[in-house]
Amino acid sequence: MIYLGLVSALINVIASLALGIAVFSKKPRDAKTRMFTWAMVTVAAWSAMYFCWLLSHDAVRALFYCRMLSAAAILIPICYAHFIIRLTGVSPGKEMAVGYGVAVILSGLSFTPWIVSHVEANRWFPFWPKAGLLYPVYLSFFFYIFVRVTMILLGAFRKATFLRRNQLLYVIIFTLIGLLGASTNYFLWYDIPIPPVGNIFVVVYVIGVAYAVIRFRLMEFNLLIARSVSYMAIIPVLAIVQTVFVVWIYRVAGEPVESRVGIFIGALTGTALLLGWGPRLRRRVEYMLEQRLLGEMSSQRARLRQLAQQISTIKDEEGIFKETVQAVSETLAINHVGLFLRSEFEPNFILRAVISDQASRLRSLQLNDATPLISVLQNSPNSVLLDELEHNVATSDSQAIARLRRESGVELAVPVYAGTFFYGFLALGPRQMDVFFTDTDVSLLEAVGLQVGLSLRARQLERQSNQAEKLIALGTLAAGLAHEIRNPLVSIRTFSELIGEQGGDAEFCREFKNIVGRDVSRIATIVENISAFADNAQVKTEPVDIREVINGVYDIARPEFMQAGVTFDAPRAEIPLVQGNYSQLLQVFLNLFQNAIHALEGRPEPKVTVAYRLVNDDEGGHTLIVSVADNGAGIDDFVRARIFDPFITTKATGDGQKRGMGLGLAIVKRIIEGHRGAITVTSETGRGTTFFVHLPCLP
Repeated sequence: MIYLGLVSALINVIASLALGIAVFSKKPRDAKTRMFTWAMVTVAAWSAMYFCWLLSHDAVRALFYCRMLSAAAILIPICYAHFIIRLTGVSPGKEMAVGYGVAVILSGLSFTPWIVSHVEANRWFPFWPKAGLLYPVYLSFFFYIFVRVTMILLGAFRKATFLRRNQLLYVIIFTLIGLLGASTNYFLWYDIPIPPVGNIFVVVYVIGVAYAVIRFRLMEFNLLIARSVSYMAIIPVLAIVQTVFVVWIYRVAGEPVESRVGIFIGALTGTALLLGWGPRLRRRVEYMLEQRLLGEMSSQRARLRQLAQQISTIKDEEGIFKETVQAVSETLAINHVGLFLRSEFEPNFILRAVISDQASRLRSLQLNDATPLISVLQNSPNSVLLDELEHNVATSDSQAIARLRRESGVELAVPVYAGTFFYGFLALGPRQMDVFFTDTDVSLLEAVGLQVGLSLRARQLERQSNQAEKLIALGTLAAGLAHEIRNPLVSIRTFSELIGEQGGDAEFCREFKNIVGRDVSRIATIVENISAFADNAQVKTEPVDIREVINGVYDIARPEFMQAGVTFDAPRAEIPLVQGNYSQLLQVFLNLFQNAIHALEGRPEPKVTVAYRLVNDDEGGHTLIVSVADNGAGIDDFVRARIFDPFITTKATGDGQKRGMGLGLAIVKRIIEGHRGAITVTSETGRGTTFFVHLPCLP
């Protein structure tokens, strides 16, 4: 019987310390975790004193350890009750404060004869404790606390549903196992011949409650077991090494060793404290365990990390949505994933992407700001587990969340944020094989949600910027249009007023006809150019040889080159084809050539030069840069900064032959951007101007 007690006590010490460290190390700031750890510390202290008591060789030592274990035993129920209150969310009130006060008083009295009177031989044990006058008070306190704890657990269990209900069931069952196991210690105190065989069930109670805690804390149970077993192996080995070393030091010094057991228990406690509060050593142990046990999962989680980094590089929003739900589904083995989002102008959250054989359950949801789940997500940037959430909100909201969870199949909601704007959330169903979401999984999912939110925000700001630019361009367009049309309308109105006075004059009628025809054509040209500038229609594209375009443009503009005396120079180099529309590209370079000819009027040795250059782009392809340079007077800085804006021109307007609207380069820029290219310009006053047309080459 003593041997069984020694073995069970040692197992209880090591198991409670190991589980306490394993749970505490995961999230030491959590109130439930801290209280569970303290409960395990009291169990470990009681078991250690129990072990020392069984090894005692005289009554004095046995009595000392009996009083020590009694003091620890008195603290166990109140610490455990505090943990249960934290776990269930029940308000402790004054009852907990009174309980701690009674426990401290009784624990102090344990070192007097009032709790443990003395020790004497009793059947299987040479030094069994005898109860003092106040021992019944302690027993009453012990059983009251455990009855109260059971009532709290049963009350919470009746209100619970789904996963939460199962978690509380685990706690209730293993609490009763621990109570029954510990109760077998009390019979011999009053000479009832029942040995303390139930001590071995204390470790079952410890492991079972730890399992429930870990389920509640979102952590893999296999990792908990691995950590606990590892600590159970590490702690006694290190304690034995320390004990041997201390005994050797005593022998070298010639000092007698009073108690090897005491040294071992001290070493055991010191090792547990070192592992529990030594973060560097603890992290190293846990890192090795996770690499061994979760190697495959770590490689899968790497995809989520990469996704968080790559979201900003995905060009379209639909691609972001689809890739996000696909990666989450495959990485975490979830068959039910959806992404709910809304814009700043939408009242409801819309399902943008989904992977599920039960997608209709998600599509049927009507989610807006009044939905309790949305309210919780908007008030906190953290993910929420619906099973936990329904126990931490008001009753009406709890029922709504439970109904939402049941109808949608959603277990975890991950917010999609950017700054203070809440775009929506990732809705995740249960994982396959009933695997739980871990803190690491949740952190990675929150990083993905943040990146999706930032990407949406960036695109939103880009759209707002484009809209502002369009409004500015529209204002400029309207002002320029009014200016351009005003002059021909004035001349038409003037002649219309004179027609009544000089309508019979043949010469006047001829002049009226010419001027009106000219100005009406001018207005028609303005309208056509504005229509071309505003046209966003897609045109048919095909492989185009830019050299043929340049040659075709030169053939069209040759008379203008010859009349202005401008020299034209273009190389015959081999260049790759581009994907484009021949007619539009012809319009682009015809405009650039005509602008160059006009800029060379009155210049000595006027010349227009075309050059080609190939450069590598960011996507591994090639870009053809076609430059059109002239040696004219150049463009001043103010005009050059706005040269591609509508109605910005270096030419005089409304003066007959040399009029210019300033829409040519704006149309050129629009065409080039429609070809996924770009156009830039450099100019130096007195030295000339060069336009650079960038066009992507065919692979």
